[in-house]
Amino acid sequence: MAEREIEVDEREFSHAGPAQRKKLKEVRPRLVADPFLGDRIPRDRFPRRFRDLPNLFRLELPGAWRARYTVATRPGRVDLIRIVWIGDHKAVRPTF
Repeated sequence: MAEREIEVDEREFSHAGPAQRKKLKEVRPRLVADPFLGDRIPRDRFPRRFRDLPNLFRLELPGAWRARYTVATRPGRVDLIRIVWIGDHKAVRPTF
């Protein structure tokens, strides 16, 4: 089986604080092992800018921060886990 890749938007990662970056690095092996680890966001709750994605998940991070990610799949396998947004709860509302 090919190794799953995790892709992070560097701009998003640079906005995160040290505690959030540390947590993302710690959760990486678990996310690779179980791409559906996060909380699934129902399609009708997708922020506008993510409505073209096939799915969206949320990971809780320290300091009331969140990471949102999508999982790209082909029949029977997961190829890519892409973190598309990292921010604090105050920044969540404007994305809707």
